Amino acid sequence: MEKVIVLTARELGYQVVKAFAAEGIGSIVIYGHEPDEIAQFSKHVVETHEIHGYFDRQDVLIDFLLSRKGEWEGTLIIPTDDYGVKFLAANRLLLSAHYVIPTPDLDVVNTIVDKKSLYAVARGVGVSVPAIHSPRSMEELRDLEGVLTFPCLVKPGLAHLFIRNFGLKMFEVHSFADLVRHYNELTDGFTNDRFELMICDIIPGPDSRQMVQYVSYMDRSGEVLASMTSRKLRQDPPRYGQGRVARSERVDDVDGISRRLLTELRYHGFSEIEWKYDPRDGTYKLIEINPRFIFYTGLCVACGINFPYIQYADLVLGRKIRIDSFRENVYWIHEYADALHTVLNHRLEDLSLRDYVRPYLGKKCFAIFDPKDCRPFFEQWKQHAGNVIRRWRSSRTSPLGADGVSP
Repeated sequence: MEKVIVLTARELGYQVVKAFAAEGIGSIVIYGHEPDEIAQFSKHVVETHEIHGYFDRQDVLIDFLLSRKGEWEGTLIIPTDDYGVKFLAANRLLLSAHYVIPTPDLDVVNTIVDKKSLYAVARGVGVSVPAIHSPRSMEELRDLEGVLTFPCLVKPGLAHLFIRNFGLKMFEVHSFADLVRHYNELTDGFTNDRFELMICDIIPGPDSRQMVQYVSYMDRSGEVLASMTSRKLRQDPPRYGQGRVARSERVDDVDGISRRLLTELRYHGFSEIEWKYDPRDGTYKLIEINPRFIFYTGLCVACGINFPYIQYADLVLGRKIRIDSFRENVYWIHEYADALHTVLNHRLEDLSLRDYVRPYLGKKCFAIFDPKDCRPFFEQWKQHAGNVIRRWRSSRTSPLGADGVSP
């Protein structure tokens, strides 16, 4: 059996495992004892290896991979989070002597992962971005009083570090006093801006109507072999989170600017670009780029584009798979997250009962549930049976609401 190596066994990792299994490829999963390591229970996984906290001890992971080089020579390694992308890019020269490494160079990855540098590149090629400010001292922050419009967002340039520490991608602030307090706490009084914080304008309008995603696979020559667009309808957590319900939809307006941006970045491989339409000037503004497979990889497969296998065919088999269309109006549903937030946080979402029900009645695929591979689904629900109660209690006691928004 042909095999790939998948770094991390969380929900996104399981999406990738299933995509490869659809083409008869087994997965070797390396995981680090993180929450939701459900992919290890899939029948499509041929080997599992637990290395506790390996992204904090990268030398241990390198030693492990090198110790297996004879057995796994020429195997494609798939990262499923930003830590994995940076790990492979940083160790590309060493590991590529024995493995197939899909990531571009580290400088390209660093530019994409750090939103400040990404926005600078985007502006340089005429791509619209939200208005941002990056004060480097309390004096510079105070100079913005009277300039900023509230509410606004405090966002990390290095989102993967921020999420790991706080479980949030960003948070909303409603006054200058709150902004000063948060900046003081998060930067230790401007002595350590480890998250590369920035103050970001909020683009008006609901993400469910204005946020779209462009996903593609670009080979090393710069050719886009396949692409599709989709829309996030509901998020986890609501308003500022990853998608929990998405729908495939043709949005031609972002195709050209997405390709132009990827070319300017010298990027190759799979990526997802998030855009939000700004009604104030009629443009789509860049939100972020994910330089790896994304949470709703299963939606792409259900729409006829198996991006993991396209990458495998390109890099391992030397075969180009070109796809120029995709199925539209297919829904992707993360069952657990949608049930949780619909029950607990529906008041935060401007959605009707019909909006909540519609995805379940249309053409759909589920993130985790698979009648032919049931155990990951049941393991997830078993692991998180207490989450509803804990989150409900947290939403009543936390200074930030359950969605990370200040009351």
